[in-house]
Amino acid sequence: MAAYYAEPITLEEIAGADCLSPNHFLRSYKQLFGHSPHHYLTELRLQEAQRLLLRTDTSITDICLNVGFYSPSSFSGLFAKRFGASPSRFRQKK
Repeated sequence: MAAYYAEPITLEEIAGADCLSPNHFLRSYKQLFGHSPHHYLTELRLQEAQRLLLRTDTSITDICLNVGFYSPSSFSGLFAKRFGASPSRFRQKK
């Protein structure tokens, strides 16, 4: 999942890579890691967005799309919830 975090990836594709059914994979993953694969992918994407906001001048919309989010408003809300500031405010604080 980490190698393809920015791509649109489905539970079926992830489970298939492990030769498991989606339901079995999801149950096993949650039991092993304590959260869903979706949560893991979202966290990877947010971490990369944070890194790009701190180290580049790339637009927030481009960062959103480059890390695998497809809705700038959804990205902004998730980012603010995770880091305590919207992407634009986070960048201003750096």
